[in-house]
Amino acid sequence: MRYFLSFLVALGLLILVIFLLFHNGGKKPVPPEKLTVQTLVDYASSDSEAVMTIDGPVNADQSHQEVRVTVSPDNVTYEQLQGYSGNVVNMKNFANNQDAYAAFLKSLAHAGFTNGNKNSKASDERGYCPLGDRYVFQFSDGGQDLQRYWATSCGNPKTYLGSLPITISLFKAQIPGYDDLTQDLQL
Repeated sequence: MRYFLSFLVALGLLILVIFLLFHNGGKKPVPPEKLTVQTLVDYASSDSEAVMTIDGPVNADQSHQEVRVTVSPDNVTYEQLQGYSGNVVNMKNFANNQDAYAAFLKSLAHAGFTNGNKNSKASDERGYCPLGDRYVFQFSDGGQDLQRYWATSCGNPKTYLGSLPITISLFKAQIPGYDDLTQDLQL
């Protein structure tokens, strides 16, 4: 009888461990190819981040400017980059929380953030719209890139198929004082 009870306890523990490993609290992030309006918000409690990079006009390395906004469940980061090597010349961090991040992700999803063309021939935005801006939108989870799309201020070509003005506005709105931070930039 004692052996039988030990067997049942061991079996119960094994089932519990398997359940915990595969259940993940009922909110398992979806694979990148299945990101949708309904599933993007599921990443709000994960180690994910959404990034927008605004790459300015093609010019001399000393004059080239970029802005990168990174939004995660805990932080929002503004970075001003100088040159094509991406040297950070100004950075501001702001606190964030999971509820705010979830609202942001849901808004991005409704703006079409998960819609894009995965055509490998158009995956490199460099050189397009040389006198304007290139907007690169990335989403990753735990360091794994789940999607990367881009668009330009010139229109086509592009791989980002969501609403460009709404997406840009949503990212900018995550940075308190964004207009003051960028007033001297030529983007």
